[in-house]
Amino acid sequence: MSQHSNLNEALGVLDDQLRSLETLTKANSFLVEILRNERAELEAMDAATARRALTERAVAAFGPDAGHSADPDTLEVLINALQGADGTQGTQGAQIIPFPGGRRTLH
Repeated sequence: MSQHSNLNEALGVLDDQLRSLETLTKANSFLVEILRNERAELEAMDAATARRALTERAVAAFGPDAGHSADPDTLEVLINALQGADGTQGTQGAQIIPFPGGRRTLH
């Protein structure tokens, strides 16, 4: 019975991690799509204006008024990235997040 409980707990943790990964992927895809289509416009703006514009687009896409597309978790990730968790300016550049487990080489 204990092994069954441990397996269920491990599966729950894995499920949570997969949902987090899905949320991050959705947020990144949203930003990449905007940057791909609106790069020139964003580059013409100062940093604060660009962040505000991206935040407004994120709220429109994932906020409560987005209907079936509403996704509070993705919106939270985007707002934290764009404005910072404490409401400040957010990040100033991209950060590379390493994939867990390091790199494997094929032989």
